[in-house]
Amino acid sequence: MAGTFAADRLRPFVIGSLFTIGGGYRQRADGDLQYDGERPGEGWHAHGYFPRWLWMLDLARHELVRKRIWKRRWLDPAMGQTCHSRPPDDAAQVWSCTLIVVLKIWAWLDSGQGLYNAPEALPELEDHPSVRTVGRWLARAADRAFDVLQAIREAIIERSEPRPVERLFRGGLSPPPPLMHRRWQRDTSEIGHLWQAFAWLLGGAIELAVPASLLLAEARGRRGATETTFPI
Repeated sequence: MAGTFAADRLRPFVIGSLFTIGGGYRQRADGDLQYDGERPGEGWHAHGYFPRWLWMLDLARHELVRKRIWKRRWLDPAMGQTCHSRPPDDAAQVWSCTLIVVLKIWAWLDSGQGLYNAPEALPELEDHPSVRTVGRWLARAADRAFDVLQAIREAIIERSEPRPVERLFRGGLSPPPPLMHRRWQRDTSEIGHLWQAFAWLLGGAIELAVPASLLLAEARGRRGATETTFPI
């Protein structure tokens, strides 16, 4: 892994998705994961589970795995409405966990190379997913880059207290000039904010010795229980 962070320092904090540290998941006897979440309010009753497949990174096996997650469904009998509890690393309509999303976009942003030539952040992510899919992720993430930056920054600041957060990044975190000088089909400030957001996340994981997947979950949590797509 080349670029802003040395591979040997970063890898221990990005190889495991949220399920490897608990993250609200329970392991079923058959190896599937179960996410119960929290009751959305008074009057809602547990109403079974439904499955969802998600690609994740397995810390113990050092590989990409496809896990089936059973998510709790809730029912409001009075209104005849249902909803479900979404795990923090499950972004709607995305088939990879949020850690993988971040690492794929970061590899592109931080490499200084084109989408087809950028080296992977982790070798386990070679050829997953397609280049076109990562391009769509980048576009979605850029649309909300400043909000993502603020959420991640707030999570890192809370984790670093009572130490001044400036001590984590003494040299600052500024997007590399080659990134800002590349031709983009969108506002370069969005790309800069997105680079900073993920630099805060990955740099914070290293300096605080906290899994990046956990920091991502905490950042998403700061945007409320209704958030469904963070960070894209």
